[in-house]
Amino acid sequence: MSELFANRKLVLTVTCLFLLYSTWGMVYLSIRFALESFPPVMLSGMRYLCAGSVLLLWSFAVKKERGVPSVRDFRVMAMSSFFMIVVSGALLNISEVYVSSGVTALMLGSIPLWMVVSGWLFGHDPRPSAGVSLGLAGGFAGIIMLGVSAGLQQSGSALGIFCALGSVFGWVAGSLYSKGHRLAVSMVKSLGFQMVMGGAFMLVFAGVMGEYDSFSFSGVSLKSWLSFVHLVVFGSLVGYTCYMWLLFNTPTPVAVSYAYVEPVLAVALGAVFASEPVTGFTAGACALIISSVFFVMKGKHGS
Repeated sequence: MSELFANRKLVLTVTCLFLLYSTWGMVYLSIRFALESFPPVMLSGMRYLCAGSVLLLWSFAVKKERGVPSVRDFRVMAMSSFFMIVVSGALLNISEVYVSSGVTALMLGSIPLWMVVSGWLFGHDPRPSAGVSLGLAGGFAGIIMLGVSAGLQQSGSALGIFCALGSVFGWVAGSLYSKGHRLAVSMVKSLGFQMVMGGAFMLVFAGVMGEYDSFSFSGVSLKSWLSFVHLVVFGSLVGYTCYMWLLFNTPTPVAVSYAYVEPVLAVALGAVFASEPVTGFTAGACALIISSVFFVMKGKHGS
């Protein structure tokens, strides 16, 4: 029985990693295309509200999970939703208004570095070793290179870089908080509630920001609609669910290993399909950030 469970977990791990690697790298280009018609916060709110509704319907109708979560579970889900859905999701979209999808993907590819630093600062992990610290320094140097490269290419890039970093911090905070607070409800129901709560909040906030004033559904292009569908199905339903399963069922280096593949794929797709420039600075920053993530996680966990 234990061997069967181990084999099943291995199959699920490989499947989730494959789906995560192949879908999240394309998310940044889909956001760029969707933003041609949708305002950024509204887009994020619609994306997560739709995805969350599907997950809750699946939980209720297919898995027959009819129970109401406890107050404690709702509190944990609300906190996770605020950091990972609202803060990270909204700022990610706003970032792509000002910088290319490839630059945004590279900034978010540094998430494992920030997770190591945050784990140490908040007492979850020991002080990084000299080798890990050297890797962190290299990764942060890559982030600085990326900021300089973006600044030379695009006006308003400082705001875009700032929003991308805010998205990173939201994702890191939410990941660390979620991993430290187990829930009594299933992952499908939990993610459904988190997405619905976060999506509804962002739609209200989009109205407060005035995003609806000049928006019309009749003006949304087919390309933007297809990109939106991709974000809901592959970015949220498939990618987000796979990431959360990996976060709770595998070591952290496995769960965040998408950061080795995602930025490279995003930069390549942005260059090919959106004519986004790839300068020597951008390529150098890409190599520096990804190699730093690899060596930091290898040095921290020894494998």
